Amino acid sequence: MNGQDPVPPALMLRQLAFVMRASRALYAAAELGIADFLAGGPMTSAELAVKARTDPQSMRRLLRALVAQGVFEEPAPDRFRLNAAGELLRRDAPGSQRAGVLFTAGEMRWQLWSDFLESVRTGQAAVERAFGKTVFERHAENAEESALFSQAMASFSAAISAPVIAAYDFTPFRSIADVGGGTGRLLADILAANPAAEGVLFDLPEVVAATPPLLAASRVAERCRVVGGSFFEAIPAGADAYLLKSVLHDWDDARSIAILSNCRKAMAPKARLLIVERVMPETAERGRAVEAYLLDLEMLIMTPGGRERSESEFRAVLSAKGACQRDRGRTRLTRRSSGRVGRDESLVEVTQRCLHCLNDPHPPSPRLRRGKPSPLPLQSAGEGPFFEPGRAFVEI
Repeated sequence: MNGQDPVPPALMLRQLAFVMRASRALYAAAELGIADFLAGGPMTSAELAVKARTDPQSMRRLLRALVAQGVFEEPAPDRFRLNAAGELLRRDAPGSQRAGVLFTAGEMRWQLWSDFLESVRTGQAAVERAFGKTVFERHAENAEESALFSQAMASFSAAISAPVIAAYDFTPFRSIADVGGGTGRLLADILAANPAAEGVLFDLPEVVAATPPLLAASRVAERCRVVGGSFFEAIPAGADAYLLKSVLHDWDDARSIAILSNCRKAMAPKARLLIVERVMPETAERGRAVEAYLLDLEMLIMTPGGRERSESEFRAVLSAKGACQRDRGRTRLTRRSSGRVGRDESLVEVTQRCLHCLNDPHPPSPRLRRGKPSPLPLQSAGEGPFFEPGRAFVEI
């Protein structure tokens, strides 16, 4: 393990069991706004306790634990300051992850994960048992939760924007539609990097209602049309490229195929569909794709049949009947090429061209910029290159 002795099994199990402590400590820091208070410079725990209206001794204990986790720094006894990780907990920091922390480690998640065992036993999402509805229906009825969800998704998209733009050449496209694009963070970044392109942001009406300020701040509002609707009903037609980022993992195979089918109906013959999703290994190995496997468990408790998929599972969904162009009574999408864009994410270009032989080799898309390093450190050491030439160039 990188030249170090492996962790003893008993210690490894204790560390796994203790992860909840770090998660809740991080949530407390984000909720209390500690990073915002430290933005003006180092402070003592007593000073921070006054600002956050907490007990001074408890504040110091919280801060020390987070220093040990690498979130803050203590350059002198009881004197705390921000570091690079702490900066990202500020509300107004570029690429802020505060909303993502509140969303993933907050009270609703805590409640639902406490019922995880029942989801394993039954296969039913915990959110449906707790609230009697899907998480998306709950967000539609709860403005505060919906806003936090949108902010969290925007922060996650901000972290992946640069790798996506580095991985794929969008310049040939005159119009790009982001389907299920939330408040538009990824599309705004793509349009900013491609000034000749226009965009279409498509998501539920209550989601895209919060979009205008973000598009205006990115200076792309005049080039981006905002459309509210459901991708289960119809998708705006006429774009040269359609983007699905972290959409299919929210749904079971049947509903994923329905989304793909509606994309197919909206696409002109030469249009492209770009899918950005985590791709699970076919066989689990220690230390590989850890975040993807844990997110898969999140999908189990949170979504109506959603899941992370392996390459073979994506092949099955993309080649399903009804997903794409008809060929001798069958329908299929053609997966032309993919490249790694994040820790576990891959970008896949899908065309409407059908093949007569599933194993017929074809060159990768010239738009995929293979081998370019990502400007963001999204992949930990030891997991291989961001882009793996020759990996997953599988025709379907």
